[in-house]
Amino acid sequence: MLDEDGEEGKSDDNKPIVLDIPTPPFKRGLGDLQTIWKKPCASPSSLSSDVTELSLLRREQMDKNDNYQKMQFGLEQRKVELLEQEATVKMARERLNIAKEQVQLKADILRQRAQLLREVVPQDEIDSALPVPEHIDAS
Repeated sequence: MLDEDGEEGKSDDNKPIVLDIPTPPFKRGLGDLQTIWKKPCASPSSLSSDVTELSLLRREQMDKNDNYQKMQFGLEQRKVELLEQEATVKMARERLNIAKEQVQLKADILRQRAQLLREVVPQDEIDSALPVPEHIDAS
């Protein structure tokens, strides 16, 4: 330790040391308060920029994925609706085919009854041998 004269000697531990260091301009503020400045990103390749960019890309990808899933769900829903319509049409066709077969059967029986009447077969025998079927509603 050097004393005030620049000579080596004992120092007084109780004596304060005064340093005259000017406050840097970035730390100057109002009174004793220091001004805090936001540190700007050094470059676009900085870590925070990369994280932000990755976050945006992930969000865009999730949005696209959500849109794709919504479109896929809409297509699946439409497919189910079309399958339901197809099933309804098939059932209606089957009902019509059954009704057509019933009408054809009834027409065949009536033709046979008419033929038997022309051949002078008694009506009660015709009724017992070939009863006329009732029309069954297939709906």
